[in-house]
Amino acid sequence: MKIGIVGCGFVADYYMLTLANHPALELVGAYDRDPAARERFGRFFGVPMFDSLEALLAAPGLECVLNLTNPSSHYAVSRTALLSGCHVYSEKPLAMRVEDAEDLVRLAKERDLLLAAAPCSYLGEAAQALGRAIEAGRVGKVRLVYAEMEDGMVFRENHRDWKAPSGAPWPARDEFAVGATLEHAGYYLSWLCAFFGPVTEMTAFAARCFDDKGTGQAPGELANDLSVSCLRFASGVVARLSCGLAAPKDRSLHVIGTDGILSLSEAWDYASPIYERDVMGHWQSRPKILGKIVRRVERGLPLRHWFGRRLTYERGEAKVPGTSSRMDFARGPAALARAAAAGEPLDFGADFALHITELALVAQNAETYQMPYRPRSSFAWPAASASAGAQALQDGKGGDRVGERHDVAAGQAAV
Repeated sequence: MKIGIVGCGFVADYYMLTLANHPALELVGAYDRDPAARERFGRFFGVPMFDSLEALLAAPGLECVLNLTNPSSHYAVSRTALLSGCHVYSEKPLAMRVEDAEDLVRLAKERDLLLAAAPCSYLGEAAQALGRAIEAGRVGKVRLVYAEMEDGMVFRENHRDWKAPSGAPWPARDEFAVGATLEHAGYYLSWLCAFFGPVTEMTAFAARCFDDKGTGQAPGELANDLSVSCLRFASGVVARLSCGLAAPKDRSLHVIGTDGILSLSEAWDYASPIYERDVMGHWQSRPKILGKIVRRVERGLPLRHWFGRRLTYERGEAKVPGTSSRMDFARGPAALARAAAAGEPLDFGADFALHITELALVAQNAETYQMPYRPRSSFAWPAASASAGAQALQDGKGGDRVGERHDVAAGQAAV
C-alpha cells in the first residue's frame, strides 16, 4: 500500500523507525505545515517532501494517509484525506470532539474507506499473549482489572532537551494542553475493549493537580493532569483506569480472575513480562520451604506483585525504538493495509476507534459530563478475539505460544 505521512513532529520518527518492519507499506512522501519541520524530516530520513497537503493527496497511487499531526488538527486533516479518497490511520485521538469523530466514521463508511486510530499496542506480542491467557481461562473468569497509566512528573524533567532522532523536539506545550488522558488512556482502553468488549457505563473523575508545567502556559491553558475512570464492559468485567502526571511512573495492568491474577509490567513494551499469581496475589512456589522464603521477601518489597510464575511467549522480530516506547508503531497501518488489500473490514477499525476516542474524551473532561456516563458509541464484539490479532502481527510472525516457567523477579518500571 502506498502511504503518505502528514505531520513530521516527534511521533513521526517512531513510525519511520518501524516502517521497515512492514515491506508492504511504501512511503510516497510526507508533508508538514512547518517548513523547518519539512526540511529536517526530509533531510534526516531521505523522504520526498511535499509543499502542501493538497500536493501530497494528489500524489499518483496514494492510498492511505498517516495523520500524525497535532491533535487539534486530526479532524480536519483526516476529513480532507477521506474526501480525497484515501484510507486514514490517525494518531490518537481520532478527533477532539465526539461529534467530529462520528463525522469521520460516517464519511469513511459512506465512501467505503478504512479508518483506524492509534494506539495499536493491543497488536503487540505481550498484549496478544495476555489475551490468549485470559481466553484460555488461565485465571478463571475475569471479574476485575486495574490499569495504571501514570507517567510521573514529566513537567519536572528535562523535557526541553528531549528530541527524536531527526531532531524534532518533544511537544511539551501540546502535551500539557491536550492532557495526559487523551495522550495515554488509549493504550489500555484499546486492550480492555479488545479483550472485554465495548464499555456500557463509566464513571470518571478528572482534575488539574499542578497549575505550573514550566512552559509559561496559564493554568486555563492546561488540561487536567489526572483522571480515574471506572468502566463496565459488555462482558460484565469491570475495570479501574488511572492516567496522570503526578504519581510515580507505572504502566502496569492487573487482571483479577476467580482463580488467580495476571500482571503485566509495561504497556509500552511489546516484550513486557507477564506474571501469574494465585487469588491472594502470591507466587505458588515449590518446594514449600521456598514459598515461605518468598512470602517473607514479598512483604518487604514495594513491587512485590511482580513476584510470580512468569508466562513465556514468543517475542516478535520487529525492530522497535530503544526508548521507553518499545512498540512497533507501524503495525497498525500495516494491519489496515492488509485489510484493504484483502477487501475485508478492519478488525478494530472505525467504530472501535470512535469508541476509544469517546471514552478518552469523557475521562479527560469528566467534569463536563453527567455521571454515570453511558457511551453513545459501540462496536461489533467479538469482531475478533484478542488472540485472533496474532494474524495481524507482522506478517504472522511471533506470539504463537504461551507457556510458563518458574521465575522470581522484581518488576521494572519503564526502560
